[in-house]
Amino acid sequence: MTTNPAIDITYTMDELRIGTSHRVETGLACAGGKGVNVARVLHQHDEPTIVIAPIGGPVRVLFVHDLDRSGIAHRLVEVDSPTRRTTAIVTPAGTTNLNERGEAISAGDWDRLLQIVRAEAPAARVVVSSGSLPPQTPGSFCASVVEAAIAAGKPVIIDVGGEQLRQAMAAGATAVKPNRHELFDAMGGTDPLDAARRLAANGTGAVFASLDVEGMLAVLPDGRAWHAQLDHVLDGNPTGAGDAAVAALALAIAEGATLEEQLARATAWSGAAVLAPQAGSIVDAERLAARIRITPIG
Repeated sequence: MTTNPAIDITYTMDELRIGTSHRVETGLACAGGKGVNVARVLHQHDEPTIVIAPIGGPVRVLFVHDLDRSGIAHRLVEVDSPTRRTTAIVTPAGTTNLNERGEAISAGDWDRLLQIVRAEAPAARVVVSSGSLPPQTPGSFCASVVEAAIAAGKPVIIDVGGEQLRQAMAAGATAVKPNRHELFDAMGGTDPLDAARRLAANGTGAVFASLDVEGMLAVLPDGRAWHAQLDHVLDGNPTGAGDAAVAALALAIAEGATLEEQLARATAWSGAAVLAPQAGSIVDAERLAARIRITPIG
């Protein structure tokens, strides 16, 4: 499930000079949004996926064409609001992202999205709802996705922030995967371990908190925690790293992996996304997996 899909455009250039014109090579453009990126990574590993998303406006044709060309199945709800665009400008100094917020969709559109989730969940191995939310999203939407997955007897992963994250955890999400900003937005404070523990205590699943170059935390409701980190910092494009981590968690959970195995794979795939040229793909994941260090906390 991608509640706020986009057409992702990526430009790679030697230098970004603010206030000047640049002549660039044609940007890479593809269907995007966090859930779409999760599906792409899983598709790369020959795992069947179905993208569920609202889509509308002039980019709809491009979005559908790219998913079809990529061989990714989809069930899309056509909406009146135009689908947003995101732009990533990648230079040796770092990546600059311009992410449109997206526009509100109707109450009927939200109902249709949930109907699709309920219809597809029984045949799924794992249900994922991932990414930002457009304005006027129903406050309990992510919790409703969790409830639909639980009703079908399937594990469910939520990657979102704020009140929706708290509600999804309380509703029984198998796992949530906030980044540092989303975690603090949901729980307040400045200590990610403390915030992750407080979030985990509200539910029955695990909190996987990504901390950029500082690695990833995994925290259980009883407060037990583990920290995973690569033995070196990677240079590359971090766009999509969190989505690759969610894809890794989905596959690991489907395979019945232990929590530490889930954490190790998520950290490795996150790093492998940094090395890839565009969100939705990973490279050298197995090599990186051998360089992950996992440390129990407390």
